[in-house]
Amino acid sequence: MTEKPMVIDEPQCAAVLDAEKRNNRKIVVTFNYRYAPKHQKIKEVLLAGDIGRIISADFSWYLDVQHGADYFRRWHRLRSKGGTLLVHKANHHFDLMNWWMGADPVEVSGAGALRVYGKNGPFRFTHCRPCPHKSQCPFYYDITKNANRMKLYVGPEDVDGYHRDGCVFREDVDIYDTMSAIVKYANGATMTYSLNAAMPFEGYRLAFNGERGRLEIRDFERQPWTVENETEIHLTRNFGKRVPIEVPKPVGGHGGGDDRLRDLIFRKADAPEYMRLPDSHAGAMACLTGIGVRRSIERNEPGKIANLVRL
Repeated sequence: MTEKPMVIDEPQCAAVLDAEKRNNRKIVVTFNYRYAPKHQKIKEVLLAGDIGRIISADFSWYLDVQHGADYFRRWHRLRSKGGTLLVHKANHHFDLMNWWMGADPVEVSGAGALRVYGKNGPFRFTHCRPCPHKSQCPFYYDITKNANRMKLYVGPEDVDGYHRDGCVFREDVDIYDTMSAIVKYANGATMTYSLNAAMPFEGYRLAFNGERGRLEIRDFERQPWTVENETEIHLTRNFGKRVPIEVPKPVGGHGGGDDRLRDLIFRKADAPEYMRLPDSHAGAMACLTGIGVRRSIERNEPGKIANLVRL
């Protein structure tokens, strides 16, 4: 069993798949986002055929200046450790899209840049607590206000040298904070995707364009205004009206997905086939989408998923 991402590069992916086959075992990848009731509802609407065959999708994910910045304070800022946010964070998003599409990605192209954090900062230091610029820095993070993190991270600093309140402007940051991609799927559909890590709000916009209509989703996670509903889903049929889709209320972590996933794993709860536990193929497809986009950015050319790892 593995959390997401299953791996961060091609050799790791090949090694995991080979080990699974060699030992005749089955890997479960715990993509808890699939099990959020709102995401299951999207899957059910698509399966019902209300918009017909999916032609394309538009997917934009926004990380705010709290959560998004946090990746640049931590070890995730190094692509050698986390594979960039295209692998570490977008893994969730690519798995959702592969699952919603019901198809594997086959080709990707991408663009990415570091536009806000890292070398772009007006000043920098090792970490926030001793920083001489803390009064000027909007990204200053006071870890001393969190007792658990003080025990977990600050306590052993003299042993491991790791700063949980690292400076987001450190020169060694080598991941992107601004990313976009085009993904082609085996069923002929395409997705345009973007991930931005320095936004004033958090959440996502998503739309599926079908041969008979369009399904639109706006999800609010955190924003400097009040919203009536955390998630809004609307269906518009061609030559028809726009109608709202009722969204189940989330209970528990990750939009209600954590408890449902645990029930499937540990209590062997019943679930329809489309909600079965994700396997190593799903884990590989999500990782390879992000890895492929990263390679596309590095090489400045589109890339085939099949050329990354022999599946």
